[in-house]
Amino acid sequence: MSLIVDHMPELGITRLSRWIFNCYVLEGDEGPVVVDPGTRRMALDVASYLGPRAADVHAIVATHGHTDHVGGAPTLSAMTGATVHVAPKTLDYIAGERPPSVPSSALAFAPVLVGQPLDLDVLRSSAGDALRAGYGTPLGWRWTGPAPLGTLTDGVTVPGAGAWTVHSAAGHTPDSVVLWNEEAGVLIAGDAVATARGRALIAPITFDAPAAPATAAHLHALPARHLLPGHGLPLHRVSVW
Repeated sequence: MSLIVDHMPELGITRLSRWIFNCYVLEGDEGPVVVDPGTRRMALDVASYLGPRAADVHAIVATHGHTDHVGGAPTLSAMTGATVHVAPKTLDYIAGERPPSVPSSALAFAPVLVGQPLDLDVLRSSAGDALRAGYGTPLGWRWTGPAPLGTLTDGVTVPGAGAWTVHSAAGHTPDSVVLWNEEAGVLIAGDAVATARGRALIAPITFDAPAAPATAAHLHALPARHLLPGHGLPLHRVSVW
């Protein structure tokens, strides 16, 4: 399958997608900001899409440390020179803390898997990336290159994108964050929210069940008109909830 390039010029965002894996390129204040380059193949896709502008990438952001969101970040960082930014809790996992590895739910994610055309190339890439970067496998963390920076704390602005703020969103994982643009009503949700069949699914796979209800309430309170999930198709309507 070919790369899906979904331009949203009115939002200053482009979605790059293969199968269920979404990566977002924001037009930041000091150059592009790349969110969730989850596979090495996606890192190459981002560089190809940006062309000469790849050298201008200001920051690489991961909404949490699962391989399918951060797996391509070391490759993209090496190609662009941009720093990688994660939540402080993600750094604990890099340092060796064991994250929760057994989800309390998973069946609700099944409709997401069949909502977009299967891409065998990116499926193979994501499987291989699990051996190189990210957590959630028996091998633990594998990271190459400079360590990421734990700058994504609750309430701070996204590096290089002043219109966006970071919101803690523990539930899918303890280190999950979402990115919120209040003026535009845009929520980049990582795995805090997926979509399937035109519906928002809050944390369909939950590794941090105690935190999930508070996060769900917080997300529902955001007046989001544009929901950009880590997995599934974007939703655009008066209220995505």
